[in-house]
Amino acid sequence: MKRWFKQKLGRDIMVVLYSFLVLALVGSVLTYVYIENRLEANETKLRQVDERVDRLTTMWDEWQADQYDTRGYLLFGDIASLERASANEAKFQQEINWFKSQVQTRQGELFAEDLQQFHDFYYDVIIPVTYEYAQAQLDGEITETFIDAETIAELPTAQRLIDQGLVQFNPERGIDILGPIDEVESSLENYRQLMASEKENVYAEWRQNNNILQFLWIMSIASFAALILLFVQPFLRRQTRLISKLSIASNRLLKGEIVDLSDQMKREDEIGTMSRSFHKMAETLRDNERHLIEKNHELQAQQEELIAQQEELQAQQQELEEILEQTQQNEQHLAYRNELTETLASRDSLTAYPEIIEKLVTITDSEVGALVFVDESGTYRVTSHGLNDTLSRQLLDSENSVLTRAMTLKTTVHSSKQVASDHPLPYPYYMFETAVPVHDPTDDSIIAFIYLVRYKDRFTQTQMGDIMSFARQLSLSLLRMRLFEEMKREKGKTERILDSIREAVVYIEHATDDVFVNRPLYEMFPELSDVSMTDLEEESWEEWRNQLVETVDQAEDFMKYTNRLFTDDFPHESVSFSIRKGEMNLQMYAERIIVGGLSKGTLLVFRDITSETEAERLKSEFISTISHELRTPLSSIYGFTELMVKKQLPNEKQAKYLETIHAETERLTHLVNDFLDVQRMESGSQMYDREQLDIEPVVRDMLTFYEASSLKHEFELIADDARPYELFVDCQKFKQLMSNLLSNAVKYSPRGGKITVELAHHEHIVSIKVKDEGIGIPSDALDRLFDKFYRVDNSDSREIGGTGLGLPICQEIVRGHNGQIHVESIQHEGSTFIVEIPSYEYAVQEAETTPVS
Repeated sequence: MKRWFKQKLGRDIMVVLYSFLVLALVGSVLTYVYIENRLEANETKLRQVDERVDRLTTMWDEWQADQYDTRGYLLFGDIASLERASANEAKFQQEINWFKSQVQTRQGELFAEDLQQFHDFYYDVIIPVTYEYAQAQLDGEITETFIDAETIAELPTAQRLIDQGLVQFNPERGIDILGPIDEVESSLENYRQLMASEKENVYAEWRQNNNILQFLWIMSIASFAALILLFVQPFLRRQTRLISKLSIASNRLLKGEIVDLSDQMKREDEIGTMSRSFHKMAETLRDNERHLIEKNHELQAQQEELIAQQEELQAQQQELEEILEQTQQNEQHLAYRNELTETLASRDSLTAYPEIIEKLVTITDSEVGALVFVDESGTYRVTSHGLNDTLSRQLLDSENSVLTRAMTLKTTVHSSKQVASDHPLPYPYYMFETAVPVHDPTDDSIIAFIYLVRYKDRFTQTQMGDIMSFARQLSLSLLRMRLFEEMKREKGKTERILDSIREAVVYIEHATDDVFVNRPLYEMFPELSDVSMTDLEEESWEEWRNQLVETVDQAEDFMKYTNRLFTDDFPHESVSFSIRKGEMNLQMYAERIIVGGLSKGTLLVFRDITSETEAERLKSEFISTISHELRTPLSSIYGFTELMVKKQLPNEKQAKYLETIHAETERLTHLVNDFLDVQRMESGSQMYDREQLDIEPVVRDMLTFYEASSLKHEFELIADDARPYELFVDCQKFKQLMSNLLSNAVKYSPRGGKITVELAHHEHIVSIKVKDEGIGIPSDALDRLFDKFYRVDNSDSREIGGTGLGLPICQEIVRGHNGQIHVESIQHEGSTFIVEIPSYEYAVQEAETTPVS
């Protein structure tokens, strides 16, 4: 076993360590158990004392409350107070029994007996006497306003208790109840002091336990220190001494001295292993030392040879560095030239040229420079680097400047001059200038100058070559910029032209799918205004088409037509459709844009044909109406004339047939005259023979005529004003106006009713209202009522004939006399047509003040 320990140094250390830990653990456990038991006993005693004090305090407080309830019953006759006081008797007895079971001292037993005596006195004496006294008051046997001791003593219960000797009676103080109360309070105070003393004893014992714990803790620390000094320290000192020997041996070995570790090599633990390894290492180092000495001589010879090679390599490295520096300069030069070329190729405005002249100054190793641009008007604009505005102006205005000479000679000019101003340099200060004209390749005119200045030496041939190359690039850049500006102007002009035409145009670029539109498209499709202009510019044709088709009524036809735009079946015909539920009619056609034999884009044109469609509709309605209106009288005329030609008829029938033919002929004449009147009025060729006319008798005569021709209707004229209703009008046209209005009133009142004509003065206006009680006009037809050939399309008016020209003629007659006409109508209740024409005096005054054109 002892040999097993000696084989490993760690085993000795672990034995010492584990022994130390076991002793510490056993001591700690014993100390903890002892202190824990003492503390638990103290806590139990402290809880018992606190419980007795708390229960005693609670019992006494409740006893005081019962006394208050008893007094309340005695003073106020409150039965509930007495019941509460009586109800706690069992509870108090239970608490007293608990105290009897818990007492452990003679003083505690005396206190429990005092409590029991007071309980018996209170509930056997005070409560019964109180109850009997209060009951006597309620019964009226006692009427005193204050409690008399003799009265209480005379009560049967009190007399019985006095006779039994349970209570003492004093004629002056009555029954003695304070004595028992004072005794129990004194006993209570003594018991509380006893509890406080027991509590202090517990605390004292607790402090003693803490002192014992501190003593044990100090003793454990002292024991551990003793163990360390007696066992651990000697053990560690022995091991440290052995390791120190190894350290000293290694230092001696480094110094080349002989090392002897034979005494430690005999050990079987790690120290012995390390000693044996150290001995072998020392022998190996001595062998290596001899080998290294031999190598050292060989390396010295090689080192001399390497030094010679190193000197040769340094010379080559210096040459390569010079070549590298030149290459880097050339690369930097090329990079600047490339940046300059890219800048010229990408810029299209003079705002980029400060960056260009700065790069050119860097490339040519110049100090300052400037680009002088010549406008078409001959003015100059300078973009400089290193020159202020004053020097730039002197460069242009001075007759002797190199730039002025270059302008005059129109060729490259060089100059060198010595600067006369004071300077700190020990040698003359020279300035070398050059001015290179930039020619327009189209007409060889000068469009700019390059001006550069350097102070070191003249410009080399390479630098002048760079400057001339830049002049050619600048010429191309300026030409490109001019072309770009011209293209922008042409583009703007084209956009203004496209925006000025009435047709909406959409151009689709095939290569990029970009879409370009003009302003009329937004007017035709106001829904596009809800989308921002930036979003619309970024949308493809497919997205544009999806937005347009949302408003098209014939969406399927629109999609079929536009699907053919980019196929071999290109639509060469146009397509018509309506948008927004018939609000507008459009015609669309497509054209391919061919450039150089290749299709570059597709052009869509939208033309507003709403007016044309409406005209076509009106034309169809007119032809249909005229055909119908002409066919009826012509058929009658043709039939009656055929009868009269082919048959021998009596004179009466012939006369009747001739009257019918005359009436139909007159109807045809009116129809043709109405059509001709509308045409003349629309063309502006209608002439009016105006005169002063009192319209009241004219209207009255016309009402008389219609009253005689219609038996279903009642006619009335309202003209209450005494003043004459005089107008400056054409009499025949006025009669035509009234005839059309009255005939419409009769015609559209098929069931009869009252027709009223009302004349009135309104300042300088005479108003004429024609009111009927007929079928009325739908509200959605009022806006188109005065359109040519328009007739209300409903079941009530469909059976009533007409050409739709009567009201348009009325409107043109009223407008021809500087008046207005409008209608108010409620369907199935009737209509009122209101005509307002300037009075005679006002019309004549206006005619005199209005110049003749």
